[in-house]
Amino acid sequence: MTKYKTLLLTLLAFTGPAKGHMEMTYPPPFKSKSNPHANPNKVDYSMTSPLKPDGSDFPCKGYLSLLNTPEGKSVASWTAGGRYNFTISGGAAHGGGSCQAALSVDGGRTFRVVHSYEGGCPGQGESSFGFVVPGDTPATEQGVFAWTWFNNLGNREMYMNCAVVGIDGGSGGGSDRVAFDDRPGLFTANVGNGCRTVDSADLKFPDPGPDVDSHEGAKPATGSCGAWPSSGEGSGGLGASAGSSSSTVTNDSGTGKGWTPGNDWPSWFQSGASKTGGYAYLMVFLWAVFLAHYVF
Repeated sequence: MTKYKTLLLTLLAFTGPAKGHMEMTYPPPFKSKSNPHANPNKVDYSMTSPLKPDGSDFPCKGYLSLLNTPEGKSVASWTAGGRYNFTISGGAAHGGGSCQAALSVDGGRTFRVVHSYEGGCPGQGESSFGFVVPGDTPATEQGVFAWTWFNNLGNREMYMNCAVVGIDGGSGGGSDRVAFDDRPGLFTANVGNGCRTVDSADLKFPDPGPDVDSHEGAKPATGSCGAWPSSGEGSGGLGASAGSSSSTVTNDSGTGKGWTPGNDWPSWFQSGASKTGGYAYLMVFLWAVFLAHYVF
């Protein structure tokens, strides 16, 4: 009976309480509960959720409209050439994965990658990652710092949080091999653009930029992973690949309905959508509890 009890306990682990994923807590993003400028009545308590599977809230979960408003005030002051860090925290790191840190100095119309982390990002609980603001980054009072994450385990998703930062001009720092305007744009996948990361593997970026931390075993994404055409004047479209080619990609619109056991709760539970199947799921959970405690 031992193997059956083990199976039941594994099922219980899969059906345990839902946990948040991960979110950037420093610098505090738009609408984050940790952002002192956020409207307390409009805080986004789903900050740990991934981008929508069709990419409709790329970039920055659709919050760039808050720039130049009281809610879009700067939360950090950086100097070009200086070394800084961002902090990620949460309850479900999904085996880590790969992240990118990027800056926009044009209101989010384009992003330039300042550092890529291929593997080991983020860590479980709270973790911080260092980077250098390129020395030739243009000065701005409304720079947008972006963190993106492609999880190792679970559903194929893309996460993104953005924060407003002020940047003073400086000199030196970062890689001197690539000018700021020539750095790659943010890589996008798992958001209905025909590009998909590999399950149970860290992502190897096709163009990580000159500043990159690489771990062994990272794998490239699959599918049509060329660049999306630019979104132009911040129209809200998926314009991820500033500075790269504008080849068109086949749109493989994802449904977001798939669920891998162990990846927290299925999408119907997290989204608050119809829970027709939820009652059956609950009965399985209760039956497993009964068998585990009273039969085996």
